[in-house]
Amino acid sequence: MIEVLALCAALLADAPAPALPPGVAPLPEALENRVEVLLEEAEKYRGLEAKEAVPSGTVDNPALKKKMVESFQTDLPPEKLRPIELALKAFGLVPESMDLVKFFPELLSSQVAGFYDPERHYLALVQRDGRIVPSDLPADAAKKAEEAVLVHELAHALQDQHFHLETFATGQPLDDADVAKVALIEGDATLVMMDFFAETSLAAMPGIEETLGVFLSDPRKMLESAPGVPSVPGVAELASAPAWFQDTLLFSYFEGFQFSLSARRKGGQALLDKAFTEDPPRSSEQILHPEKWHTKRDDPVVLRWPDLSRALPGWNKAAEAQLGELTIRTLLRGALRRDRRAAQAAAGWGGDRFAIYEKAGERLLAWITEWDTEADAREFQSAAKGLGRDWAVQRTGRRVVVIRGTLKKTERLALQVELGS
Repeated sequence: MIEVLALCAALLADAPAPALPPGVAPLPEALENRVEVLLEEAEKYRGLEAKEAVPSGTVDNPALKKKMVESFQTDLPPEKLRPIELALKAFGLVPESMDLVKFFPELLSSQVAGFYDPERHYLALVQRDGRIVPSDLPADAAKKAEEAVLVHELAHALQDQHFHLETFATGQPLDDADVAKVALIEGDATLVMMDFFAETSLAAMPGIEETLGVFLSDPRKMLESAPGVPSVPGVAELASAPAWFQDTLLFSYFEGFQFSLSARRKGGQALLDKAFTEDPPRSSEQILHPEKWHTKRDDPVVLRWPDLSRALPGWNKAAEAQLGELTIRTLLRGALRRDRRAAQAAAGWGGDRFAIYEKAGERLLAWITEWDTEADAREFQSAAKGLGRDWAVQRTGRRVVVIRGTLKKTERLALQVELGS
């Protein structure tokens, strides 16, 4: 037995390191020499042991853009992307002239400092102008920042080895449950990265949730005003993007981080692991309000879309999905121009479902929302009336029905009755 074990050890020692795919260069020597140590740091702060080595390299900006376009085409081919684009335009969340096929990958490329590929099981840091982090940082800070990015991606590798990321979340931007899963993935890795920065477990620090909650209460404003941040690569591109892109991208990291921190403080690593294995957060509402997942459970109401063929003769359904509290908040903020009121009106969300219909070049949005209480429904109804003259808003108890599109009055009333029951 001893001889067999010795032979196995010798074979493993002589085995070549896992190969990087074409187009991915080796890490800079200084980082390459630190990968093993940084993996141990990620293991320590995440509480998961690596099952295998993680191939690690770098890509330049052209290679990153190529990777993003390929991933985008795989995850959101035209038949999946068109309904999303149609819905975003119907709600007024993106301009009518926007082409998501071009804009989305370009924006994502500007935001990425590193990525982990759960299909090929490797990670890559992005080099821009020969650097991984901005050139104006002092040498010590630049080194720590590069290591932190690597730790973040190594945390994704640990997640993947234990929880199989490729099947855990599909990255559908108008599937609220999937948005919540992506926030868990990114928030968990961000917590590991922040623990590495602080050189301690943040979850063990008294009052940390309250302190960070105030500091991170408005990620958009923080990015705009923090010293040096506006000059960081990608910030200007994100700041000029429609609010829906800003909120969705920042949500995954900032609110996802706070959710992961809250879960760790509530139930330690076991509870956080359970979110990946048995009981994932089911809505952006539960990410925004972690207590609605781990303490006072509030799962979303499941709404089934009715057959409207009789109410809408000649109309064809082109899209069907769900907004969730996060996107409703974004929608209302655009109408009200008041962040706090929009957040308050979106809170108390119970569930929603919408569909987009088309007929002879016309477009119709029909949307059902359910609220926790009648007071919540009234608050949303009041806020939704500010969306514009072409939005019809009708409340029945805890349900609010919203319609946008050109219909005869009798047709609209018939549709409201159909959806309000």
